[in-house]
Amino acid sequence: MGHYDPLRHYAEVHLLLEPGEQGSGLQFAANCGEDLLDRNWQRLILTHLKEKKHIGVLTGSPITDMKITLIAGRAHQKHTEGGDFRQATYRAVRQGLKSAKSVLLEPWYEFKLEVPPESVGRAMTDIQQMGGDFSQPEIRGDMSVKSGSAPVSKMRDFQ
Repeated sequence: MGHYDPLRHYAEVHLLLEPGEQGSGLQFAANCGEDLLDRNWQRLILTHLKEKKHIGVLTGSPITDMKITLIAGRAHQKHTEGGDFRQATYRAVRQGLKSAKSVLLEPWYEFKLEVPPESVGRAMTDIQQMGGDFSQPEIRGDMSVKSGSAPVSKMRDFQ
């Protein structure tokens, strides 16, 4: 359950997190009646679930192979706005992951990559194609340094 209620805002989201078949990716569904939550809010919550790469609680790696189902929610007629559901949705996913038994499927490397400035674009493209993340490059002397993380299976043969 995710709850968001600062002054003059209110949203509540209830999600069911279930493991998926290995390799199935993330799947999203709604099993919530319109008597519990208006259809527009349901579509908005599903949009918020799909728009972000959700990070696991074990290593900060992206979650995969999971089905996330919207099962309930609440809004206030006067104080609910779309952004309220964004916060409540992200909080519900995080709370669910904290209380679930997470399984680490793949190890990730944290890396520092030093390349000449003219090779930064190629390095960024390579890291993105591996499914990795990285920070802005720092210039140290005549080299550009990138820090980030990527799956071991993809980086194993990276030269």
